[in-house]
Amino acid sequence: MFKALFSSIERIAIVALLVALAYATYQLVTIENDLTEANKTIKSKSLEIDNLTMQTEFLAQSVELTEKQNQKLIRERESLSRINQAYQDEVSQLTNSLHTSQSEIDKLRESSDEAIKQWANDSVPCDAIRLLKYARASECDKDGGTDEIRVRNTAGRISIQL
Repeated sequence: MFKALFSSIERIAIVALLVALAYATYQLVTIENDLTEANKTIKSKSLEIDNLTMQTEFLAQSVELTEKQNQKLIRERESLSRINQAYQDEVSQLTNSLHTSQSEIDKLRESSDEAIKQWANDSVPCDAIRLLKYARASECDKDGGTDEIRVRNTAGRISIQL
């Protein structure tokens, strides 16, 4: 009986050892599969990190280029603003000059001296206008004096500014 019991315990021990070995093999295979999956995940995450790093570098370069372009556009805007202000100043100056000239012409037209009044209200003869049409501004001031005559031809009309 002792032998039978011992034999039975041996069998149970062998079966238990086989079960333990099967469980250990199962655990090893499971761990190896998990390790393989983890390595795949690590590789894919590594590739993802590399991609994101390249995108980050690209975006950083794009931001830098955009900043340079923005600075250039700001400088251009400031330059255009200065040019526009100079233009507005010149327009304002010319408008004031026009108003002053118109005021002086009106004074001449309303003069108490009849000769001046008639001269101011008479039209310029067509022959004189044709001669002034071909006059050059550089020819008007050869002697260095201040008596300039500027001739402007806009839309087929000739105007004389004194």
